[in-house]
Amino acid sequence: MKYKNLLFLISFLFFFINCEYFSTQPKLAIARVGDKYLFFNDIQDRIPNKLSEKDSVVYVRNAIVNWAKNHILNEKALINLSQDDQKNLMDLVDLYKNDLFSHSYQEKMVKTTMDTIILDVDIENYYDLNKSNFKLNQDLVKARFLKINNDNYNIKDVRARFRRFNKDDVVFLDSISLQFSSFSFNDSIWINKDLFFSKLPFLKTYIKNNIVKKSLFYQLEDSLELYLIKINKSIFRNDVAPMDYIKPTLKQILLNKKKLDFVRDFENDLINDAIQNKELEFYESS
Repeated sequence: MKYKNLLFLISFLFFFINCEYFSTQPKLAIARVGDKYLFFNDIQDRIPNKLSEKDSVVYVRNAIVNWAKNHILNEKALINLSQDDQKNLMDLVDLYKNDLFSHSYQEKMVKTTMDTIILDVDIENYYDLNKSNFKLNQDLVKARFLKINNDNYNIKDVRARFRRFNKDDVVFLDSISLQFSSFSFNDSIWINKDLFFSKLPFLKTYIKNNIVKKSLFYQLEDSLELYLIKINKSIFRNDVAPMDYIKPTLKQILLNKKKLDFVRDFENDLINDAIQNKELEFYESS
């Protein structure tokens, strides 16, 4: 119903603009440039569903104007551009078309045929050979923390378990985590130092730096809460990035290299097959 009303409004508009022409135009045509017609069905599927009827009319009117403008510009270009200019442009169009089709075909073959498995041993070997190229631009830590109310009845046990942090301690702390104001126990992954300490904004800079450099256990207590912090490991700007931190990047690098090798071999196979099947010949210049 929305599109029928929209079509009626557009047709009504064009009827008043040129009723004599519309009496002979092809059925459902809403615009013409020379011998080219635009039909409502050509743009119907492009109209966003959530537009109001008023906004839909505006959208269609703009689509009509853009269609007309493009066709008029194209016709003027064919008239005013020299044959050499037109030939150069058509050569570019053909080149772009060929590149587009070739690239799409290559991407399809990569997705359906290429082995995308990257082994850990390959990642490790690549890292060992190229680790000097991967310098950090930030300080990283492996760390954990928690905040707990001073009057919590578990506070002594929590402090001891947080510091020891064996498997049983982790299970226990997780089981009572709703008692903590805030916490992070994922101390096996590297995290940006500033991001980690952003959860502890009350700590002064010199304390943060001291904790990180010495991989300390640190606790601080105010009138309301106890803060527990443990830095397991730290690494600093301009140091070589640890492999477990950049492993996703290394994997993507190797995957990209694998893709380049696959495409190169694929293209070589196409050439060789074409030669073998007598579809391609190279002629020596005389």
